[in-house]
Amino acid sequence: MADGTYIIDLAFGTWQNQIWLCDKEEADSADRRWTDAKQSLEEVGEHCANSNEFFNEAVKHFEKFGFVRIQR
Repeated sequence: MADGTYIIDLAFGTWQNQIWLCDKEEADSADRRWTDAKQSLEEVGEHCANSNEFFNEAVKHFEKFGFVRIQR
């Protein structure tokens, strides 16, 4: 994304939420890392017991790829 803001809709069972993230590195590789992070997100949900755990683990997952959660 041009402004460095990335948005993803999370879902776990019937729960849904949207999180906003930004690229803390502001590197040219951000779009590729974003794609990789989204593609591997499903694996995170497979190990979570509830939506709260999934939300927290999803935030950590994106941090590993260089994105930080921002409040919107």
